[in-house]
Formats: sequence, C-alpha cells, structure tokens
Amino acid sequence: MGVLYILDEPSIGLHQRDNKKLINALKRLRDLGNTIIVIEHDEETIRNSDFVVDIGPGAGIHGGEIVYSGKLDDIYNCDKSITGKYLSGERFIPIPEIRRNGNGKYIIIKGAREHNLKNIDVHIDLGKIIAVTGVS
Repeated sequence: MGVLYILDEPSIGLHQRDNKKLINALKRLRDLGNTIIVIEHDEETIRNSDFVVDIGPGAGIHGGEIVYSGKLDDIYNCDKSITGKYLSGERFIPIPEIRRNGNGKYIIIKGAREHNLKNIDVHIDLGKIIAVTGVS
C-alpha cells in the first residue's frame, strides 16, 4: 500500500490474452492503494488507464511537450494529441489491400517439436514480413 510503480512498456512481447492479465494485475495493485505510472503505446493499456498524459506533438526531437493531461474521454477532442486522433478512429493505419509476392523462394521446416511444438511442418515464403503468433 502506498507504493509507486513505474513500468516502461510492460506489454512488449505479450500475447493479447496475457496483456489482459497484466492490466488486471495493475488494477489490483491500484486497488490496494498503490500508484502505477505506465509508459506504454499499447491501445488496450491506454484505454484502461484512469488518467492519460500524452507527450508530443511528434516523436523524438519533434516532441517533449505535454499535449494532453486528463481523463481518457477528453483526449479525443484534443487537437494537439495524435494519440487522441488514433484512439478516436479519426486517424488510422490502413491495412494494405495488396500484399507483396515475395521473391519466390521459401524455407520449409519439417517435424518441429521443441517445447510446445508438436511435430509441425511449416512453409515460409522469403522476401516478406512473416508473423508467427499465438499464446507462448
């Protein structure tokens, strides 16, 4: 009780299921009378915060100013907050309609069975960005 926790991007590398567990753990710590400051870019973590401090207006040398400080609901109307524009849906990153074809080469992994892999075969195209996902 009365402890100040400062966490820098604690959700990095977590599956969304585990991210919810992290957020619930942070809420339990808060409910015990502690203060948690989280430096985070994860949307779900931001949306579950009681208070938001948005630093900008841009990144790196183009930022360093507090452009918004307050409750989440009010960040959507802050003209200086790029974060607010993305959270409100006013700005977004479109999913490409056309994907790269790659370079025609590939690698094949056969019978992978280490840790939680159960004798799987995988065909991976080269010259693309490949996402391997799932609960680890």
